[in-house]
Amino acid sequence: MVGYDLEDKAYCMELTYNYGLDSYKPGTGLSEFGIFVPDVAAAKAASTALGYREDSSGCIVGPDAYRFRLLALPSGRSERFLYIMCRVANLAKSVSFYKDVLGMSDAELPAAAAPKGKAAAVSYSSKTHPHGLEPVTLVFFEDGVKPTITPWEGRHAFALSAEEVKALHARYKKEFPDKIMHDEGNGPISLQEKLGTLFIFIARDADGYELCLVSRETMLPAAVEAVTNYDPKALDWNTRDKRISAIEAAGKKVEKIIAENPVVLFSKEWCPFCRKAKDSLESIEAKFFVEELESQDRKPLVDNPKAYQEYLAAKTNLGTSVPKGFVKGECIGGGDDIVSLKKNGQLLQKCIAVGAVVLATSTE
Repeated sequence: MVGYDLEDKAYCMELTYNYGLDSYKPGTGLSEFGIFVPDVAAAKAASTALGYREDSSGCIVGPDAYRFRLLALPSGRSERFLYIMCRVANLAKSVSFYKDVLGMSDAELPAAAAPKGKAAAVSYSSKTHPHGLEPVTLVFFEDGVKPTITPWEGRHAFALSAEEVKALHARYKKEFPDKIMHDEGNGPISLQEKLGTLFIFIARDADGYELCLVSRETMLPAAVEAVTNYDPKALDWNTRDKRISAIEAAGKKVEKIIAENPVVLFSKEWCPFCRKAKDSLESIEAKFFVEELESQDRKPLVDNPKAYQEYLAAKTNLGTSVPKGFVKGECIGGGDDIVSLKKNGQLLQKCIAVGAVVLATSTE
């Protein structure tokens, strides 16, 4: 966590290190963070000393190419983050989604933000903040470029009441079922935590930005407890190191397979969703490589199936389930995704483009 206060009080950047992955390819959606610092000149000097540069727009380009616009901290301001700026394909559509579906309101466009093209801002209000503090503004801009969203963009996280999370999931299920990434089917995922039941589901917005919707009644106290009761001595470093080594080893094999084969499917022989993905590929007579992680009787067919799945989850940001399909290194999703691509003709197009399907030619 990177921030100036606990999660129940302030916006935080959550930086997650995924074992075996050295970097993510930056997308073109997330543009910059506007952040207040006590001394702008001192902060810029510190970033220069660490080897980071200031770009032509005045933003500091930090680790992994994330951009930060440093702003002088106003007297009495508590929240250090002022805004997050993202590119969208359709400004009106995106603003409408965040207001109508997620309950945000129109906000004043921060003077410090200098987006290209048309721009608008939305936010929640101080009244809805757990401690009544300043809201962080979400700035959208439309410049005629369709954003490319990758795992590098991360997720927008929303801490809502449990009932709001359930209602929002029901609405997604009815209106945007194809944009739900992780849930329990008929409702959000429910996790029994020490401090209560945590409800959560992951979905996408209109542009493909990922959203994490989580119940605040359990999440916020749990986050505070995790920070205040953290005991590094309780960590089992030996077990952790073994897990990391297994994931890194699996990752090398995964990348080798993907590099050597135009179309790849990571699968389990007994899995019905994997069967659907194979059937879709076979129905278009595609040549594809299958790496089976488990046999029909659920016995391991690779050194560590779980390590493969954890690496694939980190690589794709699509969870640990299989199948996972790849065409020329690009993840095309799981079983239902591949079936959908087959139905709309995109699977055939993708396979033809990489030489995995050769169309027959007729001669007269």
